[in-house]
Amino acid sequence: MIALVVMLLAAAPAGAEKAPAKPKLIVLHLAVAGGVEPAIASTLTEAVTTEVAARGLFEVISSKDVETLLNVERQRELMGCSDDSANCMTELAGALGARFVLSGSVARLGEAYQLNLQTMDSQKAQPLGRATLIGKDLGVLREQLKYVVAEATATPFPPPPSRVLQFSLIGVGAAAIVGGGLVGLFALSQEAAINRELSSGDTNPAALRSRADYRAEVDGTVRPMKTAALVALIAGAALVTTGIVLMPRETQATGPRVALVPAGAGAALVGSF
Repeated sequence: MIALVVMLLAAAPAGAEKAPAKPKLIVLHLAVAGGVEPAIASTLTEAVTTEVAARGLFEVISSKDVETLLNVERQRELMGCSDDSANCMTELAGALGARFVLSGSVARLGEAYQLNLQTMDSQKAQPLGRATLIGKDLGVLREQLKYVVAEATATPFPPPPSRVLQFSLIGVGAAAIVGGGLVGLFALSQEAAINRELSSGDTNPAALRSRADYRAEVDGTVRPMKTAALVALIAGAALVTTGIVLMPRETQATGPRVALVPAGAGAALVGSF
């Protein structure tokens, strides 16, 4: 049965020269502990599989692919594995031509979750990489998954998300605020100058201009500048706020990142290690 599966996977139409084959990696279903629902483990397993495949460094075989070829009930019998053999699926992966095997577990620690991943090199019979992430919720696990997968598979970390747009919005918004403030100050100074001139008319009426001149200066210069300053300040504040809101929250972990969160009857340190 297994020989037939391997032959089917290896079969390929003859053709022109192909690029060097990527190493095969099988992603096993995550084990559960600490009261984690099986659905959560399944969802995280799919997310890990998708992340590994998206990196394009391995030819990924998911646990569902294996289950399609060989039903789970017969895997142990076909491989001659005992019920307590931890290498059963690893041996199966080797039969399918997958050099690397990514396995792991997800556990509940009070209100937090712990994700453990490791990749085994079946040819050298030794770990390729290991990674552990503890997050206060599943959202943290999903945000940091790309870095955990990179560490577990001993591959380069993905580049940090671009912040060009966000910093551009903040920069333009800050310039608009500064510009609006300067225009507003100039408008206020013009208004103050007009008020001083009107006040001086109490002692020197001959120095005053006509009422129409003052009204034209206020309507044509002071009021438009004050309006422009207000619009610039509002627009600038909106751009700065938008840039801050859009700023990526996920960051590449360069070292241990921990926090203290409630866990059952006490507390636990959570983060990436």
